[in-house]
Amino acid sequence: MSGSINLTRFVLFPQQMNGAQRAIVKKHITFYNNLSASNKLYFEHRVLKFLENYDFSGREGVKITLKMKILIASTAVMLTFGMRRYLFTAFTKIIIYPKNYFSHITKKRHKGETNPRLGTIVFSWDDFLEGLKIEDNNMNLGLHELTHALYFSFLKYRSFTAVVFLDHFNVLLERLKDRKLQRKIVQSGYLREYGFRNKFEFLSILVEHFFETPEEFKETLPEIYKMVKRMFNFDPLKLSRPAPIPVLSE
Repeated sequence: MSGSINLTRFVLFPQQMNGAQRAIVKKHITFYNNLSASNKLYFEHRVLKFLENYDFSGREGVKITLKMKILIASTAVMLTFGMRRYLFTAFTKIIIYPKNYFSHITKKRHKGETNPRLGTIVFSWDDFLEGLKIEDNNMNLGLHELTHALYFSFLKYRSFTAVVFLDHFNVLLERLKDRKLQRKIVQSGYLREYGFRNKFEFLSILVEHFFETPEEFKETLPEIYKMVKRMFNFDPLKLSRPAPIPVLSE
């Protein structure tokens, strides 16, 4: 047998989407369309496993549809595709509003929210869809909120995947103490200023840029790009290239 075996994504008997499910992914998820045939199988399997593990509910008249479930699950799987563990273990519920909503917790209007105490991830559906439609403006609500959820899940459940991610993120935070690098980031004008509020928002902003404009990211901030690539064990710039034969994953 030729080729190296890697334990990142393989599952012995992957579940496959039906026609309706696959049609939604093919229409809306460019990431999926750029995968090799084998990796499309693993992507589909992970999406279906995600749907088995989360309870979706609507607010303010929203009726949960197959499209909503598939697109949110696909965004989550895209985010964790380079990882062995891909479920957000600190969360069980996904709540969808029709548009930006008033949060009784923060007393402010939100497009999205992540609450590890209640185990909920919240989206404004209009804003979630907008993030998918425009793929190169570095604003993707799904990726943003799911990155928060991923980080909080890794803090709570210290799997090997979590330790690798958090260790690399801590290395990045340590490196960011360098004033010269700070100036370079700010002067580049590449990252949204919203990301400078705290480390949680900075991480989510990095991820939006990493998936939406990876070429510009790598050219503008090559050192940061390399660190993010290590955190996610994945390089979006190599997405359309044939992947190594993947191996066993949960």
